[in-house]
Amino acid sequence: MTDEATELYLRAPGAGPRVDVETPNGTLRGSAEGDLLRFRGIRYASADRFAPPVAEPAWTGVREALVEGPTCPQPRFGMVILAQPKRIPPMSENCHFLNITAPADATPDAPKPVMVWIHGGSYVNGSGGGEIYDPSRLVRNGDVIVVGINYRLGVFGYLPLPGVAEANLGVRDQLMALQWVHDNIASFGGDPERVTLFGQSAGADSIVQLLAMPEADHLYTRVIVQSAPLGLDKGREAIAEQLGRNVLAALEPGVTPATATEEQLIAAQLEATGGITGDRLSVGMPYAPTPGVWPVASTADRSERLAKRAAEVEVLIGYARDDFTPFFESVPALRRAQESAILRPATVPVAAELTRRVFGAPALALAKLLAESGGTVYTYRFDWRPKGTPWGACHCIDLPFVWADERFWRGSPMLGGTAWSDLEAFGVVVQRQWARFAREGVPDAGWPTYEAKRPIGRRIDFARRS
Repeated sequence: MTDEATELYLRAPGAGPRVDVETPNGTLRGSAEGDLLRFRGIRYASADRFAPPVAEPAWTGVREALVEGPTCPQPRFGMVILAQPKRIPPMSENCHFLNITAPADATPDAPKPVMVWIHGGSYVNGSGGGEIYDPSRLVRNGDVIVVGINYRLGVFGYLPLPGVAEANLGVRDQLMALQWVHDNIASFGGDPERVTLFGQSAGADSIVQLLAMPEADHLYTRVIVQSAPLGLDKGREAIAEQLGRNVLAALEPGVTPATATEEQLIAAQLEATGGITGDRLSVGMPYAPTPGVWPVASTADRSERLAKRAAEVEVLIGYARDDFTPFFESVPALRRAQESAILRPATVPVAAELTRRVFGAPALALAKLLAESGGTVYTYRFDWRPKGTPWGACHCIDLPFVWADERFWRGSPMLGGTAWSDLEAFGVVVQRQWARFAREGVPDAGWPTYEAKRPIGRRIDFARRS
């Protein structure tokens, strides 16, 4: 993060006339920006380091909601496939903020569906807003209200260290944010009885965790699960134990997790990942929810809890055809092979198998479990492969079709220089499908529900208009 990028971020508050909304907690002042109402940086909770979140109390007067709140401290994230943001939010471990974007005609008298975004980033990176997750297009094309949430990440939110740090604090943050939405969204013209959770990667994994939490049942009615790395859940309990020990060992003598600076904790977070043993794939995402620590279900109870919840929630779940290919970048030999026109064909079966193990097979197994337990389930695979890239239909390839606009995504290497007009046209289709699912529980009239004999209900490829 650079000071210049952060200053640019802070100098860009909401433009347009101010608009006040009375919530059960107090008055919030956002901005009317054309056909949208935007409320940024709404505090939903606060927390001391390694302590559970405490709901934000009511206030008097007017609180401005014009600038997004800080995101959780995190290392610089440079996944090669993504465009790089020009404006970077500030960071603070007290990062319990959310953003709301609504159509200007949203009113409590005619409430609109609500879509709550839980961002990805391997549980160590990301935020619920910023340039990458600008909800303007989704709100306009889908006629929905979109909420993006921040929650604690990495060592701040997922450090399992008995007596020092409670595991799964990031999950508890998510629960607190969803409760805030449930209690307050009607004031913004949203329908608290039509709340859809949607997320990608670790955000999608979070949603599956929430599906197995009875404490969250009243907070949503539908979920969209995009490329959840559900195959990285093996041996989590043992990984968590090692991770806690390693963080302690990584701190300098005399420095404790309670007294360390944020920078020292981030350095320990990075160092602690070395030498962890366990499932070779799971250790690649060491900071993740710890099974069996409230409110996360134990490994033994998870399937039963999911089955009990199935009949009460509609689910749209899928993955990208080549989800695993960007992660070859972390393995030098695979990266070199992928970059070579001669050697690249040899990586294709490896990528296909790893995509199947980490993303595809677990997603379809979850779809089967939920459908057989009485749930309404729709499945998809994102198949579009842009020309001129080695990654194909890779992890994150779906994001430009749901989020942001040309100013941000045009520089993304994974798009391979595809004409933006083509991306924009199909993006509208995807946005309307996602929004229709949030509104009606079905993405479009021709989308079949899950069947074991045809597990992938829709192959999404705008080049074939499937």
